[in-house]
Amino acid sequence: MLTEREGGDVGLLDAVAIEVGLVVGGALFSLTGVATGIAGTGVFVSFALAFGIVVLGLVPTAMLGAAFPTTGGNYRYPRAFVSPFVAFLAAWGLGVSMFGGGLPLYALTFGQYVESLVAVDPVVVGLAVLTAFFLVNLAGIHVAARVQVLLFVALVAALGVFVVGGAPAVDTANLTPLFSTGPTGLVAGAAVLYFVCLGANFVVDIGGDVREATVTLPQSLAISVPLVLLLYVATAVVAVGSVGVGALTDEPLTVAADAFLSPGLRGFFVVGGALFAITTSINAVFIIVPKYLDALATDRLVPGVLATTNDRFGTPHWGLALVYLLSVLALVSPLPIAELGTLLGFGGIFLIVPVMLAAIRAVRRRPEAFAAVPSYVGRRATTVLAASAVVCNALLFVVLATQSPVVCATWLGLVALGAGYYLVRTRLGAGERDPDPVVEGSL
Repeated sequence: MLTEREGGDVGLLDAVAIEVGLVVGGALFSLTGVATGIAGTGVFVSFALAFGIVVLGLVPTAMLGAAFPTTGGNYRYPRAFVSPFVAFLAAWGLGVSMFGGGLPLYALTFGQYVESLVAVDPVVVGLAVLTAFFLVNLAGIHVAARVQVLLFVALVAALGVFVVGGAPAVDTANLTPLFSTGPTGLVAGAAVLYFVCLGANFVVDIGGDVREATVTLPQSLAISVPLVLLLYVATAVVAVGSVGVGALTDEPLTVAADAFLSPGLRGFFVVGGALFAITTSINAVFIIVPKYLDALATDRLVPGVLATTNDRFGTPHWGLALVYLLSVLALVSPLPIAELGTLLGFGGIFLIVPVMLAAIRAVRRRPEAFAAVPSYVGRRATTVLAASAVVCNALLFVVLATQSPVVCATWLGLVALGAGYYLVRTRLGAGERDPDPVVEGSL
């Protein structure tokens, strides 16, 4: 029978803070200018469109998380309802994206923003911030969640300062014509921004640590997604409206902040906005990745030592150390980190598709589990949303692969390496296991 895990350390505010931290990362501060060059005055519509595509997958993901609260849900759901092999490849592909692109890129971007304020080496600063959040997460998820809440409050405040301080500087002439690059520009802009909006899907990976997850997970997403959408749209309108498309194209948001914020408020925006946005993303990754290692260790697909917890804090110190070590090696290596940041897109898309397929099968196989969810939208709606998300994500993968064929080929090669590893390990008898009682129940 299904066993739900409701006694975790993460409450509603913590979950909202983690979700916002996953969504509002450093990419907002760099990709808004890129998207403006593509979508023009309609960049705020591109934000809304990107969020619309994200929500297609977010609703089925939230239903899965509420019906089957567990850790590492983005791996365990496909493992239970689709295929263990596909689930492993999705987790492996995300790992390639996160360790090769995400964490080192976040750390380096953090260092570059600090360098804009003080003469420092961005790599050294990036190393310091990775080390700091490695140590925070060694102390346990309750400590990491508390830190995430503090960063979340400062981040929202900084973006609020940008929006409120810049509203009087908005010139409506800078926002006309409303859709300066037409429908094609809006869609292309949304494709770029999609990866800025995707992060909230990963909250199901901490479902086993969330108190009353059946209720809390849907509630947290109902709060965080509209909040982030409002912040994104308002930020885009103020940024474009204050300085115009030409000045903002391919530039960071600090270009707009320079136009209307005082030096003190600009400093707060850079620190509380850009820097805290990046650190919330780093912290959230350290919170979530060990959940995948735990699930994979349970399946005996990675060494069990990676899921071993220490006696004092109950945290997987060796798993966290592996996450830290791989990200540091990528940070200090001569790899083109900025370009490899595109890997985040491939890993994110590839992970979402199996989860959507799992949602479609789960509502058919385990309807009683979903019926117990207060916010359940129904079998038909869940199926339609999940199927639509599969189509949209597949199209976005093609668009991204066309734009970055070399990075795509590299990512596919590393995923193929993971497939070989899986086949060897399972044939040697190291993999395979009994059904997961948290997810599979009586399947």
